[in-house]
Order: sequence, then structure tokens, then C-alpha cells
Amino acid sequence: MADCKIVNERVKAAIKTIGGDTQGSPEGIAKSYKEAGDAFMEALKAAISSMEGETKDALEKFFTTDVQKFVTEDLPNAINSMSVLLEANRQNFEDVDMKIADSISSGGQ
Repeated sequence: MADCKIVNERVKAAIKTIGGDTQGSPEGIAKSYKEAGDAFMEALKAAISSMEGETKDALEKFFTTDVQKFVTEDLPNAINSMSVLLEANRQNFEDVDMKIADSISSGGQ
């Protein structure tokens, strides 16, 4: 069995940097991806704004149905979910550490 060690404060810092530990309210990198996705969609729309015809309609449909959700929701949410997963695992380590300490303190009872 491999050794397992976490440095609690470093994991907490990583969680905050990646996206925060609360699903649905991203911070850090996840928030940056959300903002970049929004800017990307605005740039795409601006790039075709003066176009006319079926090609423009097809591009708008593609951008709004296939691209937009991925870059403005799915990717930022996936990044935020990683921070939530890290937080859950960090909390499990903390809980187990406390249980072991309590067991030792109470003489194993």
C-alpha cells in the first residue's frame, strides 16, 4: 500500500485557486474560464454580425446550440467540480484524522 499524505493548507489553497469549494458559485480559474467563454461568444457574434444569408444563420445556430453551452457553462462547471471533489476528499482526510486522534485519546474505545 502506498503512503498517503496531504498538506491540508496547500489543498485548501488549490481548491480556492481552482474554483472554490461550493458548486454553483465558481471562483478562481473556473470563474476565469466562464468570463473567457462569455468573451469568446461575444467575439464570435461580432465577427459575423455584418454577414448576411444562410451561412450567417448556420453559424449563429452552431454558436448558440453547440459552442455557447460548452464554453460558458460546461467547461467552467467541470473545472469548478474538480475543486468541489478536492474539497470533499480533503474533508474526508480531516474527518478520518480526527477519528484516529479521538480513538487514540480514548484508549481505542
